[in-house]
Amino acid sequence: MIWPLLNVQEFSFLLAKDQVKVANERLRVSRAEYRGKTSAGEAFAISASSAVQRSSAVPVVELTALAAHLAGRDGPADVWAPSGRYFIEDDRLEVAGPVKMRSDGGYTLDASTVFVDLRRRRVSTKDAVRGRLPMGNFRADRMSGDLSGKRVTLIGKVHLRINQRGGKG
Repeated sequence: MIWPLLNVQEFSFLLAKDQVKVANERLRVSRAEYRGKTSAGEAFAISASSAVQRSSAVPVVELTALAAHLAGRDGPADVWAPSGRYFIEDDRLEVAGPVKMRSDGGYTLDASTVFVDLRRRRVSTKDAVRGRLPMGNFRADRMSGDLSGKRVTLIGKVHLRINQRGGKG
């Protein structure tokens, strides 16, 4: 019973502050993933190959190789983009493109940069957007809408080609 007490070894060390490496970033995560549910109860997952916050003075997380998956009512939807930035204080996401969205429900969206305001539950682009709906194809100079997808506004040089069969092959 006293054997562990007899084998006690003390050791100490001195760590010089000038030899300690200082991290350049406040936060760095490889293969970051965020999972949750929408207010409608639909599961989603957002992943990035890396997430970096350079300093606490700059409340922005830089993301690379983004992918998102949403289990929607019309079937699952997937979004891919090479990079993005999450603005912590504003709860806002800026996804840099090319941004590609595809869903099993027959929806596609291609844009150069997409802005997502998570507080107001809004999505928008400042540049050209094109895509496909079950009823046809569209393109416009830009778009805005709500995250639920119930209202989307196409703005500037809008072209919509409606499939007379309503997407029913």
